[in-house]
Amino acid sequence: MKLSFTSLLLLFYLQTPLAAPMIVAHRAGTADHPENTLHAINMALQNSANVIWLSLQFTKEGIPVLYRPSDLNTLTDGHGPVSAHHWQEIQQLDAAYHFNIQGQYIYRGLGVKIPTLRQALIAYPNAEFILDIKSPDADPAIMAEILDELLTETNSLDRVRFYSTEKRYLTALPATMNKFKPRNLTRKILANAIMANYCELATTQDKKSNRYSDEYHAFELRRDVRVVEKFTLGRGTSKAQLVWSPAAMACFKHNPNTKVLLIGISSYQDYQIAQSLGADYVMVDSPAAAKHWR
Repeated sequence: MKLSFTSLLLLFYLQTPLAAPMIVAHRAGTADHPENTLHAINMALQNSANVIWLSLQFTKEGIPVLYRPSDLNTLTDGHGPVSAHHWQEIQQLDAAYHFNIQGQYIYRGLGVKIPTLRQALIAYPNAEFILDIKSPDADPAIMAEILDELLTETNSLDRVRFYSTEKRYLTALPATMNKFKPRNLTRKILANAIMANYCELATTQDKKSNRYSDEYHAFELRRDVRVVEKFTLGRGTSKAQLVWSPAAMACFKHNPNTKVLLIGISSYQDYQIAQSLGADYVMVDSPAAAKHWR
C-alpha cells in the first residue's frame, strides 16, 4: 500500500493528539540500579516508569530468567552462558557484582540476585512488561511453550508484550501473545519513508469488521546504517543515518491502532522530539532522570 505523504501528514495531525510518551525503563533502569533485578524494577516503578523492559534468557533446564549479556561474567561473579547453568547455580550469583556508580560498587555483596521471570510477574502483578528474548541458543518452539504456560498460570498475557531482534522467536510465539513487529520490517518501512519518500505498509485492516489490527513497532530515534546502491556495473555502499521524521511517523500511524516505541531517548531534548513526533513510548536507561521530563 503506497500512500501520499501529504495526505498522511494531514491525517496524522488532524487525528492524533500528541500526548506525552509513556516511559519504558530499559532493563528496569540500567543506569540507575543493577539491571534486570527485582530491586531495579521496584525503583523504576517508584520513579514513575509506565512499562518495564526486561531481558530474557533460559537456564539449562529451561527456566526463564532475567539477564542480558551472553556471558555471566559481564555482570556477575559467575562465568559462561546462562544456558550452561541450572537455576540452582544461577541463584547463587551476585547480580550486582560489576555494577558501580563512579567506581563505587554500592550493591556488591548485598544479596542482589538474578530473578526468574515468574518471580517478577508475581512480585509486580499490576506492572506492564516488555520482554526482550535474548537467549541465543534456545529452541523457539520449546521457548514458546514454556512462556505460554507461565504467562497463562500467572494471568499475565494481557500485560506482557514480547520483542526480539530474532524473528524466529517472535514467529514461534502463539497468537494469544502480544508482540512487536519484527525489527527488519520496522526498519524497512522507516527506511522507505525517510530515504525513498514513500510509505509502503502491509494491509492490516479486516475488511469484514473494518477494523485495523493492533501493531507495535520499536526502533531507535536515530540509527546509523549502511546503504547499498545497485548500479549497472556493480554496487556501492555508504554510511547514512535513519532519523524519525513527522512523515515517517505518519506512515506508521496510518493504522490508527499502531503504537511506536522510540529507543535511545537519553535527554529531555530527545523526549521533546519524541513527543513532537507523536511517539507512544520512549525507552530510557534512567527512569530517575526521565520522571522530570514530563
